[in-house]
Amino acid sequence: MHEHQTTSQAIKKTLSLAQNILIISHQKPDGDTLGANLALNIFLKNLGKNVTSFCLDPVPEIFNFLPNSENIQNNHLVFAHKYDVIITVDSGSLAYAGVDKLMTSLKDYTLINIDHHASNPLYGDLNLVITSASSCTEVIYRLFKDWQINISASMATNLACGMITDTSGFVNPATNYHVLLAASDLIKQGANLSQISQITLGSKNVNNLKLWGRAFARLQAVKKYNLVYTFVTQEDFLECQADDAAAEGLSNFLHVLQDAKIILVLKEAPNNIIKGSLRTSSDDIDLSKLAGLFGGGGHKKASGFALPGKLSYDNNKLRIV
Repeated sequence: MHEHQTTSQAIKKTLSLAQNILIISHQKPDGDTLGANLALNIFLKNLGKNVTSFCLDPVPEIFNFLPNSENIQNNHLVFAHKYDVIITVDSGSLAYAGVDKLMTSLKDYTLINIDHHASNPLYGDLNLVITSASSCTEVIYRLFKDWQINISASMATNLACGMITDTSGFVNPATNYHVLLAASDLIKQGANLSQISQITLGSKNVNNLKLWGRAFARLQAVKKYNLVYTFVTQEDFLECQADDAAAEGLSNFLHVLQDAKIILVLKEAPNNIIKGSLRTSSDDIDLSKLAGLFGGGGHKKASGFALPGKLSYDNNKLRIV
C-alpha cells in the first residue's frame, strides 16, 4: 500500500466527511464484488454512516451465508436518493457494473473507484486500482490495514470469501504471497477458510457438472497459438438445466492443463452475446492485451471479453455468426 498511500488517505478523509454513502457491486455478482461491498458496508456502518449497498442482480443463493448479505439491494429506487460518496468495487467501468444509466440522475457526489483489474481506466474522482492484488477484497484488506482498523469476524469472512473465490482456493495464477498473508491474518480475525471454500468452491450439483462434461468433450488444441479452447451454448444450459454460474469456474479449472499456455472458454450468454474467458500460468503472456483486441480486459494472467453473435459448430469448425 506504500505506493498508494496518498490515495488511501484521501479515501479515508473523504469517507470521514461523508454521511450518506452508496456502495455498488458489479452485475452478475461473484464472491469478490460481494465480499468487498459487504466488508465496506459493515465498516462504514460501524462509523455511524448511512450506507446503502446495491447490485443490479440479486445475490446468488450460494452467497447468502455472507454476513449482512441481506443488506444488498437491487431496487433501482436507491438512485432516487442523494449521496455524498459513491463507491464502486471490482468494476472496470460503470457500464460493467450495469449502473451507467441509473447514475445519470445523481449529482454532487464523490466517486471512489476500488478495483484490481489492469484494464480499469481510472474513471473515479479517487481511484485505488492495485493490479498486483489477487482480488478487490485484497485491496480493501490493504486499505483496512493501512487505516489501522480492527477487522471484525464478519468483515473477515466477507474479505476471505472474495480472496478464495477470485483465486479458486489459492491455486489459480492470481494467487500471490500477499493474499496468502492476508488470508492467514483473516483466520486470526475469525474467518473460517475451510467452510468458505466448501460453500463457494465445493458445491457442484449434477446439472452443472453435466454442462462441464459437454465443455470437456469439446476441448480442442490449437498448437499454432499454444492454445486450448472449449465452448458452451445457451442450448447446453437449457438441456443440462444448469445455472449461468456453472461456466464461471471452467476457465480457472482448465488452466492446469499442460497441453497449452493459454486457455479460452467461450460461453453463449442471452441476447446474442458471447463471453470469452482467458487464462494462463505463463509469465511471458499478457492476456489483458489479447482481450483488449476484442474490447475486453482484465489481468495479465486472467482476462475476458464479450462479442455480439452466436456460436456455430459445424464440421469441427467453431464460428461466430
